[in-house]
Amino acid sequence: MKSFGSLPLTIAISVFLLVFARALAAQNPPWPQSAQPPGGNDPSKMRTRYFTTMTNIEAENYLQRNDIIYIPIGTVQAHGVLPVDCEYVAAEAMALKMAEATDGLVFPYLQFTYPGEGIIGRGTVEVSPSEGLAYLKPIAESLLRQGFKRQIYVTVGDPTAPETVSPLILEFFYHSKNPALYIEGDLLLQNVNADLTEVMFGAYSILGRLNDIPVDLAPQIPDHGKDVGLEKLRALGTSVGGKDGMVGFFQFEDKDGPTGKAVTAEQRAQWAKEGTDMINAAVKQADMKKVVQSLLDHDRFMREYLIPKFNTELP
Repeated sequence: MKSFGSLPLTIAISVFLLVFARALAAQNPPWPQSAQPPGGNDPSKMRTRYFTTMTNIEAENYLQRNDIIYIPIGTVQAHGVLPVDCEYVAAEAMALKMAEATDGLVFPYLQFTYPGEGIIGRGTVEVSPSEGLAYLKPIAESLLRQGFKRQIYVTVGDPTAPETVSPLILEFFYHSKNPALYIEGDLLLQNVNADLTEVMFGAYSILGRLNDIPVDLAPQIPDHGKDVGLEKLRALGTSVGGKDGMVGFFQFEDKDGPTGKAVTAEQRAQWAKEGTDMINAAVKQADMKKVVQSLLDHDRFMREYLIPKFNTELP
């Protein structure tokens, strides 16, 4: 028969070794503080703000000091002489500027979402709102588990984005009880009277992709019949403007706008400069440091008051 007389001594020794190991680990972090890896605790020395360009060591080190990540959401669709990813690029450029202003990171590549009811060309990738939501939700939940408590989703120039991103924000909270934030960059740009076409040129410039916009390329955009019924519905004011989701309809590419005409190299360079200035002005006026602090304050209110008091009523 086995004896259990020595069990207390064994437990005591195990506890002692565990405490000793933790104390030793606290005094000896994975790397010396004087030799932090790239992207250490000094934001000015970060090698990159793109999450997907970081090494795991850099991501782990960032999360020791901050928890902010910007997620630009976009579409791929026909847009005159601009590349088909222009609405996503505008969101990405604005997200990058926001990240730089607040010591945040950027989570890229989420550019295939709902482009709208209008099938306006073979350059348009059609994804339904429900399909986009099903894809984005597990990404949001994964980022939360990884430690990114302040998630900020950004769109620009995409009137259909609220049909995907707004439900994402709501369902993410219902599931995790963690608030995320959705910023429609168009509203920030309106505050500085920005021109959306020039903003898109500026966005390509910010991301080092200005040459992706072709010059002296005359687009061939076909004429379409006039939708008299839709024009009357808009005039009646039964919904806010002509937003997608008001009624099922096909919205065609606009051949009369600035991106429906050939762009010269001189115009491209000028619009890129002006658009870059507009993006910088919009982000500066938004005061993103106050935005991310307000999101933190909101989260604290949720956890200290709303959830404890109304937990049974919350979804």
